Amino acid sequence: MTVSNVVNKRFGSMGKDVRAEVERAISELGYRPNASGRSLRLAKRFSIGMVVVDESPTFLADAFITRVVAGLSNYLSQRDYGLVVQGMSARTLPQSALVRRHETDALCVLMSGPASRRRRLLERLAKPGHPVVVLQDVGSDSDGVISIRQDDFGGARELAQHMLSRGGRDFVFMAPDVEWPAIEQRIAGVTSALQGDARSTFAVVNCADGGFSDSQAAIARYVAQSGWPNAIMGGNDQMGISALKWVIDQGLRVPEDILVSGFNAFDTWQYTQPMLTTVISPAYEMGASAGAAILDMLEGNLPSERHRLFPVKLQPGGST
Repeated sequence: MTVSNVVNKRFGSMGKDVRAEVERAISELGYRPNASGRSLRLAKRFSIGMVVVDESPTFLADAFITRVVAGLSNYLSQRDYGLVVQGMSARTLPQSALVRRHETDALCVLMSGPASRRRRLLERLAKPGHPVVVLQDVGSDSDGVISIRQDDFGGARELAQHMLSRGGRDFVFMAPDVEWPAIEQRIAGVTSALQGDARSTFAVVNCADGGFSDSQAAIARYVAQSGWPNAIMGGNDQMGISALKWVIDQGLRVPEDILVSGFNAFDTWQYTQPMLTTVISPAYEMGASAGAAILDMLEGNLPSERHRLFPVKLQPGGST
C-alpha cells in the first residue's frame, strides 16, 4: 500500500524518509506500474477521449483546437491520465471505436455542423452514461453532461460596438462554410450590436475552409459584386489577417479607409502591420477546466456549474 501511495502521489501523512526510500527503490529497480493490470483492478482505463467533429483532415492545425487540447492534455497528464485525440465526421462518430467500445473513461467533444445534428450526436454520446464535456456549445441538461464555452456572443458584440465607435457602418463578417457554434454566436453578437444603429449594414461572406487563399478570394468576390464595406470582421484571426493583407494590397489604408478585425488572439495577430484588433480567447484555460470537470465527474462529483461560460477580452489594435 505504501508503494501504491507513492506511485499514485498520495503522500498524505507519509514521512519524508519513507517516501524517499520507496522512490529510491523504484529508481534502482526501474519499476513501472502495469497500466493494464491497474485498469482491470480499478475498473478504469485512465484515458480520456477528445473528439473533434470536423470533416477537415487538418483539424489540429486550428489554433483554437490546439490550445484546448494542450490545456486538457497538460491537466490530465499531471494526474496520470492519458488523452486520445481523434477527428472524425458526424456520420462516423456513432460507430467509431472510441465511442462504441468505451475505450476511454470519459469524452470531451468539440462539434461542428447544424445545431439539430449536434444535439442528436450529444444525446447519442450521453446515453452510455459515462461523463461527457461538450466544448463551445450549449450542451444539454442530461446527467453526466456539462458544457464549457467562451463568451463568443459578448466578445463579438463588444468588438462590433468598438468598430461602430470608430466609424464602422457597412460591416462584412467572414465565416467558414462549416457551421461552428462559436461562429454562430459571433454573428449573433455582431447582429445584436448593429440593431441599434439604423445607418449600419451587415453581410456574412462564406470563406470555404477559412484558409488564406479562400478568404482573400471570398472578400474579393464580395467587393466586386457589392462594393467596398468600411468594416471587415474575420471570424477568426486567420481570416482577419487574410482580409487585412488583401485590403492593403489593393492600395487602401487600414484603418483610415477600412477597419479590420479578427477573433481569438493566438500569436499571429501581433505580427501584422498595423496590429490586428482582436478578442483574446481563454482556450487553454477552457481545456484545463474540461479536464478538471471530467476527473471530478469520474470521482462521482457532478460540478455545480453545469454550463460554464468563460469571459473574453477585447484587444484593440492599429487595424481599427
